[in-house]
Amino acid sequence: MKPIGIILDWAIIEGALKGKSNYENLMYYVESGRRLGMEPIFFHPRLVNFATGTVRGYVWQNNRLTPKRVPIPPVMHNRVLSGQATVRNGIKRLSKHGKLFNGIVVRNKEAVHRMLWKNAQLQRYLPHTVSFTRQAFIDMLGKYRVLYVKPVVGSVGIGVARIERDGDRYRFTSSKIRKVLTKPELIAETQRWVKGRRFIIQEAIALAKYNGQTFDLRVSVQKGESRQWGVSGMVCKVANSQNKLSNLSRGGQAEPIDEVFATLFTKEQAEHVKERIRMAAIAIAKQYERNFRSLADLGMDMGVDHQGNPYLIEVNVRDQRYSFFKAGELEMFKRTYHTPMAYARTFY
Repeated sequence: MKPIGIILDWAIIEGALKGKSNYENLMYYVESGRRLGMEPIFFHPRLVNFATGTVRGYVWQNNRLTPKRVPIPPVMHNRVLSGQATVRNGIKRLSKHGKLFNGIVVRNKEAVHRMLWKNAQLQRYLPHTVSFTRQAFIDMLGKYRVLYVKPVVGSVGIGVARIERDGDRYRFTSSKIRKVLTKPELIAETQRWVKGRRFIIQEAIALAKYNGQTFDLRVSVQKGESRQWGVSGMVCKVANSQNKLSNLSRGGQAEPIDEVFATLFTKEQAEHVKERIRMAAIAIAKQYERNFRSLADLGMDMGVDHQGNPYLIEVNVRDQRYSFFKAGELEMFKRTYHTPMAYARTFY
């Protein structure tokens, strides 16, 4: 059995040791490994001893995780997303000990937007996005009826505000706040929301709706045994009617893409739209990879308008994949684990 290092947040490993379930299903790594002749070694960067070139990891034995000290695996899939300098440095050092994919990347949404915008062919997929300043906010209010204000680094909808013009008033909506404000009140409220931190302002695309609610898509874009980018699965995330957010942690609902698209398009149209999404996602992944060569596993939040035109909302460099499970798409869910394992196998 060839070793494959799976680098995880300590909370994930700790939960698995206690038998608790979370968004990472470690058994899917194990099952894929058995089919590929590989043994997953689960570990956190702080468990690595660089002086001896070993890691105190965990392997699946006797139906449970068992500690085992092994040499640093020659191939590693990084699933840790941390701002801690010691953890980031550990990941960088590990990348010098073998093939490590999904290493350290820039997560700044504004920087990612600029990076993608350089490719003229991708601009059709990108909503208008600018850094937050008071004047930029006023300018964007004049251009668009609906905006999102987001932290430049963040995930699962934390810190996101949706702003919608309604006559001469504005609806300010977040996961916990719902207010109707005048324009001066809105500007003051939004500046309080930002609190001097780094945020972006993003045009809200007029997305298609399912049962009266907007939705976006989680698109898993991964490299597999061909070492080429492909789409492992797509699933819809329907927005919560209260806070207008599709994040599952903020009350959004995951639904199979075929069920949602069947209410919007003919079968032939739906297949065409899915192909357009697939092509856009792969093109975006290729552009992102030009700046970060280690990338091999991404989760993109994308949307479609009523004509089926795809748009990028956000790139997630540590796709939690849980949307597939929540939508009942078990085969897609398993595929998102197997594909990067198959990619890892190619380095032996």
